[in-house]
Order: sequence, then structure tokens, then C-alpha cells
Amino acid sequence: MSDVSDDLNDRLDSILDDEADSSTESETDDQQSGTSNADDSQATTNDTGDDGAHNGDRLPERTVRSTTTDDDTLGHVLASEEIHVGRTDHQVNTFVRTDGRSAVRVGDYVQIPYPDGDSELFAVTDRLRYEPYTEFDDKTDTHNRISSQAALDEAEYVLVAELDPLSILERTSDETFEQGVVDRVPKPNAPVRLTRDEARLRAGLGIPDSGVFAGWLSVGGDPVEVDGNRVPYYLSNPGVDDDGDAPAVFRHTLVAGSTGKGKTQFTKNLLRQYLDGTQYPVTAHDTGERSRKRLNLVVFDPEDEYAQMADANEELADLDPLHQHGIEYGAVDDLQVFVPQVARTSPPGFEKSKELTIPFEIVRERPQLLMPFGGSPVTRGALRDCVSSYFGSFDRDEDGAWTTEERPVGRPQYDDFTDYVDEETDSLQNVHEINTNTMSAVKRRIDRREFDQVFDTGTGHLPEISSQLFRGGRVSVIPTSHLRGRVDTLTVLSILSYVIDNKIRDYQVDSAVRDTPILLAVDEAHNYVSSPETIREEYVVERARRTVKQGRKYRLGLCLVTQNPQDVDDDILTQINTNVFLGMKSRVVESVPSVPKQFARDLPTFDRGQAVVQAPDVEPVEVEGLDDCLTRHE
Repeated sequence: MSDVSDDLNDRLDSILDDEADSSTESETDDQQSGTSNADDSQATTNDTGDDGAHNGDRLPERTVRSTTTDDDTLGHVLASEEIHVGRTDHQVNTFVRTDGRSAVRVGDYVQIPYPDGDSELFAVTDRLRYEPYTEFDDKTDTHNRISSQAALDEAEYVLVAELDPLSILERTSDETFEQGVVDRVPKPNAPVRLTRDEARLRAGLGIPDSGVFAGWLSVGGDPVEVDGNRVPYYLSNPGVDDDGDAPAVFRHTLVAGSTGKGKTQFTKNLLRQYLDGTQYPVTAHDTGERSRKRLNLVVFDPEDEYAQMADANEELADLDPLHQHGIEYGAVDDLQVFVPQVARTSPPGFEKSKELTIPFEIVRERPQLLMPFGGSPVTRGALRDCVSSYFGSFDRDEDGAWTTEERPVGRPQYDDFTDYVDEETDSLQNVHEINTNTMSAVKRRIDRREFDQVFDTGTGHLPEISSQLFRGGRVSVIPTSHLRGRVDTLTVLSILSYVIDNKIRDYQVDSAVRDTPILLAVDEAHNYVSSPETIREEYVVERARRTVKQGRKYRLGLCLVTQNPQDVDDDILTQINTNVFLGMKSRVVESVPSVPKQFARDLPTFDRGQAVVQAPDVEPVEVEGLDDCLTRHE
């Protein structure tokens, strides 16, 4: 450092001499610098890569070069600063050599060898900073007087990379790597290399070698390349072994991002990967017989976009990477659109679709569907009693068909229920001890327009078409673009509650639902599983909470897609294991605790398709989604 300080003093003297007599400055400066060609040669010969003597006006790193010839060598661990690793924090900084400055960015992965030769510290570049070589930094008059006469470039400064150790990699006998905790400090002056090896990247970050493709591992929006090939990022989804790792599909997924950030395309590409023929073990609820079945994907589609998965993207050009990495693409062979039939709406026109009707009979086990309000416990209890008495007036034959001797109706219906309450008011009040005011409140609660619009409209009754809707290997798209407000909420929550109840209940279950692995993908999820404000919402959200806690057990997964993740119920959010965050506004990022802290400042600047993925047992990483949709997407 003394050589550098002396040189800056020499330069200052030179500038002052120039102000007095420019004609003699050159000779004076040469004499004061005390530097010769011989010195120049000696400085180069004795180079250590981070310090050295000056050559005339040239700064140290203009002359000094690193001794290494490895292009991936970033620099070395700084010995002049404290080095420590601990249970709560680490400090490992590295000097970045001159010709490596343009190669390093925040987010780059690096490796530092230990003396044993079989283990390495794996870390990520967390921060970059410049430091001046001398005490004459740009907060001094000396520095400012020099720079006013001759520009001082970045070679006057040291570039330091602050690292965040992630794991220790242990080399195994078959030349692979095993991930371990950071429990050893790297040695001072140990070489630091950029990690350009896929095996190290996967071991250090915990990324599986295969599974559900989610995008390309990337840094700063640019995919990481190894030998010219991008590194694919997979979600672990074994599917076959009960005793193995839980498949990602049943550990639930959140895809969140602002409008225009590629949320739907990313989701469609991800869902397409789950349709790879993987079979999951199931146990029949009635016989206990074990078998394996393909996944049934049910998609709630508010913008009529997911039905396009039935068609191929004819504009897909470069198919080699898709084949190389086993990425599923093209039209979904078995996709069926089920259009909810709702009165006084104009359903979307699909070339091939089937009717889906919400029958009032599903209310028998879910009277909460008739409670889109808070209400007093007394009113809620009275309403439940009325529902129970109504369904109690029916019998079921051997085939499960509804029969009643009291009224000319083939099956329970909403209109018949309201008539029943009106006609049997006195009897209901006496049997259930309901006072007149409470009975009036019950009648007001059940006489609502959305009930009349949703229940029993159409012929495709949900229990009767469940074997078609929840068939293994099928994608069942439920468009809701024609629905609004309370009608939309009632329709979606009715179907969600039907699926979840038949998964988690142990009696009177629908075998088509219970014995089929199902993934429920809910776009605009914040509209349906937000923090509950009504009895109906509380009922569905409480069951969704149970689902996210025990999805593997029930073979039921949730994929929630939203631009407002802050509105999704907190208990559900905290139980979701796979989080995909695309570009989001700062206020949204700040309000979602599951956003990885190290990416919180970057997310608002993300481009379309750029995302952070946080998966179970894997370090949060940046992922670049595919440029194109793997199916048709308009």
C-alpha cells in the first residue's frame, strides 16, 4: 500500500508543479515517481494479483495480472478481513481479480476448495463493493485535486465480492457431490472460482436431476450455462413410492405475479409437465385395494385460457432443448371443458363442451353454502335444522336415487326447499324450537338470487358426471368467464368443497373423487381462499387448510394462481411448499412473508417470465421461464 500512497503523492506533486511550470513537469514527474522499466518488470514478476508497484501514471492493476490462467477463477478469499462461519451468520469475502470484474454479478455461484481436496464451500455472491487502494479516497481534497487534472478510473479500486455460504460439498467415491451444512471456515487466500459445473450447482442448491421442469436456472435474467447448455430447474415429483419423497404436486404450489409478467404462460407450462403419465399410489376407500392412477387436473379458468391446452403451439421452433431435457409439450390428448350452467348468463362458446350443474343436494352435507354472511349462531343453527329436516323428508333407494312420498319431486331442489320451509314453518318452529323472528331471518337468508341462478340449472349434475370430471389422466377445464360476483363465488366454492370433502371425509364419499389423484388449479385464487369473512368462506377455507397440511395423504394438490398473494389466507400460504414469484409490485412483495428476503428488492424489476422459485429442500433461486408456451396460448 505504501507504494500506491507514494505514487499518489507523486502525482499530486506533479499536478502542483504543472500549475507552476508546465514546461518542466514531465522531467520532474519522472524523477519523483522513482519508477523505471526495471521496476516495471520487477513489479510484474512479483505479481500476486491484487497489489503491486506503479509504472509511471499507470495504476497497479494496469500492470499487475493474476497468476492463474483459469477463466473461472474469480479471485481469492480476503485475509485482510475477518473470515467466519457460524450458526447465525457468515462472513466470507473475496478479492475479484481485474480481468474477472466483468464476469461477476450478484447472484453468481462460486466454490472455494478446502485443503483436504475432497470438499468445497459452495456460496452465492450476495454483494459487490469497491474499495480504494489508498487512504486518498474520494472523500479527501488530495483525491479531488488529482481527479480534477486526470481522470481516475476503476483500476484505482479493489472490487470485493461478499459471499453467502450455502453448503459444503463433499466429493464421493463416484465423483458426485453430497450437500452438507456450513461448519468449516475457508482458508485465507484460498482460490474462489465461479461454479460452471452442473453437478456442483445441483448438489449445492439441492436441485434434483429430474422431475417437473419449471424453467432455466438463471442469474440476473440470464440463464446459467454449462458448456454452452442451459441448466434446467426441476421440481421433485417421484409419484411412485409411498415411502419416498412427497411428490411436488401434492405439496401445493403458488404462482404469483403482476399482470403482464407471464403468470398464465408460466402456469400452463408447469401444469403441462404434470401430464407426463406419472402414476401415483392410491388406496380404494371401500375395499382397501391398492393401485396406481394417473393425475386428474381440474382447472378453474376465469379467462378461457386453459382450454387452449387442448391444442399444440404451432409456433414452437427449437425443440431440441425440450427433447434433451424431457420437457413435455404439445396438445393435451384428454382435455374436456365442463361449463357451469347458471341461469341468466351467457356461457362461453366452446366447440366441444359438457354441462356442469351444481345440484342443491350437495347442500345436505354443506349447509354452510347457504350462509354467505356472518349471522348469529342462533340463525345459523336454525338454518341447519331446516336443511336437515328437508333432506330428512327424502329416502334413497338401492341405487342411491332420491325418493319422497310427500311431494311430487324426484330429487331435492332449491325451489322445493324454499317451498318446504314456507309450508312447514309452524312444524319446523315447534320441532326445532325456532322463534318467529329467527324463522323470519332464516327465510330471508335462503331467499337469494344467486341460489336460484346456480342450483339445479342444467342436466349435468355434479355427482352424476363425477366419473367424467375426475377421471385419471384427464384435464377438466371449468370456465368461469361468464360468472360474476356472488354467482361466481358460489359456483367455485361449491365445486371446491365437493372435491375437498370427498377427499377428507370417511363416509358417504364419491369414489371417483376419493380414489383419484387430483390437482386443483385455481386461477384468481384470492377470490376464493382469502381470509374468510362469511360462514361459507370460513367453511371452504378451513377445509383448504386441512388439504394443504395433508395433501400427500389425500392425493390432493392445490395450485393457486394469483396477482394478489397478500389476499390469500395466511394459514394456507404458510403451508404451500412450492412458491413461484414472478415480477410483483413493491407493496405486494413487502406484504407476503414467504417471499425470499434475498430477492425482495429484485422482484419489482423482474421482466416477463423471470421468477424466483422456492421449493422444498432447495435453496431459493432465480429461474427463467420458457420464452414460448408449450401449448397454444393466445
